Amino acid sequence: MSGATSIDTGTSHVLGRRPKSTLDEIILVAWSLFERDGFDSTTMANVASAAGISRRTLFNYFATKEALLYPAVDEYMEYFGALLMDRPRNEPLFQSLEYCLHHSHDKQIQLEDRFNPGPIVHAARLSDGAVRYSRDHWAREMEQAVARRLEGQPGGAALAGFVGALAAQVWTEITKHLKAAGPDGDVTEALAEVMTSLRKLFS
Repeated sequence: MSGATSIDTGTSHVLGRRPKSTLDEIILVAWSLFERDGFDSTTMANVASAAGISRRTLFNYFATKEALLYPAVDEYMEYFGALLMDRPRNEPLFQSLEYCLHHSHDKQIQLEDRFNPGPIVHAARLSDGAVRYSRDHWAREMEQAVARRLEGQPGGAALAGFVGALAAQVWTEITKHLKAAGPDGDVTEALAEVMTSLRKLFS
């Protein structure tokens, strides 16, 4: 494409250039569009065009527009899963999960700092469609991580399924907290409150 135009959103990324080589850059281009034009008004075709790729390629990477709101989920879950696999085999599962959630916090912050979401992206993450996407994706990833951790153990698959269902509810409660807190809502604080409730359930 010729006549590249930049979007003044506080980022140095330029839209309309040659195809982006990384998923990170595609997400940053999308977020620039979201901040300029709004999440609802930006289409996947807009994102593909601005990133210099085809719509088919974009959909191969991101099945929905909501998926663009949550970058590097696989990277985070790979880190979380490695922590979980390293926990002692005789450690209670809930204790292992709590440990991993706590010790993957820095990784989560690192990813947020890497992408630096703006106010429109933050708000879009609380939309009904984005909440459904993130809840279901988080639950599925957590179930798979626990299934790997419990592979070969009697009842492991069922237990992983229970964790997945519980993870969905945890994310629902976190979202309620963030919506109630407004722009100053903090995921870490919300998760801490939910984990306090879960400790009471499993004590």
